[in-house]
Amino acid sequence: MEQTTRSDYYDIMLDPERSMIEDQFYLNDLRQRKIYLNCEITSDTAGEIIRHILQFNADDKDIPKEERRPIILYINSPGGEVDSGFGLIDAIESSETPVYTVNLAMEYSMAFLIGLAGHKRFSQKNARFLMHDGSSFAYDSTSKVQDLMKFQSAVEARIMAYVLAHSRLTEEEYRDRYRVEWYMFADEAKQHGFCDFIIGTDCPIGEVI
Repeated sequence: MEQTTRSDYYDIMLDPERSMIEDQFYLNDLRQRKIYLNCEITSDTAGEIIRHILQFNADDKDIPKEERRPIILYINSPGGEVDSGFGLIDAIESSETPVYTVNLAMEYSMAFLIGLAGHKRFSQKNARFLMHDGSSFAYDSTSKVQDLMKFQSAVEARIMAYVLAHSRLTEEEYRDRYRVEWYMFADEAKQHGFCDFIIGTDCPIGEVI
């Protein structure tokens, strides 16, 4: 993956005497189209990744889709906000430049759903996955709480449809599992269609670096 982008958007020179070493690694990763989601999912963390996905698509607008260098999204996250997470899912799914998701250690809750969106989905062999129904809290008037719960039912229906479309689960299996904390390692996740390749078993690590 030595190909570089046609844009100079990330061609920023940092002063090594003034810049933190983390900033230099971060910028170098972006030039290689490597993005890390290694924290809770918030509007800030998801928004930053969305911005880079949009920029890479802008860089690639004149490159045929089959010739574009993929974006690698490395995930090690306990989950987070549903709204922000689905904003990132939409960005991944609408990206004409392929986005590969890689479970480095954990894809829990909302991170599990984000991992499913990858055009190719990879996992370390001992990485863990968690699918569950998440959590919610409502404190308002009775009528407003009822309105929120009604909308939450619509959200859950969309999540179910999304998971079924990105896995080999049946609706019955999904309903049986969704209300529990369903933890699994990569081999079980692959069996159910939650990931495509286990690094070191199905493909070399060079596929995702």
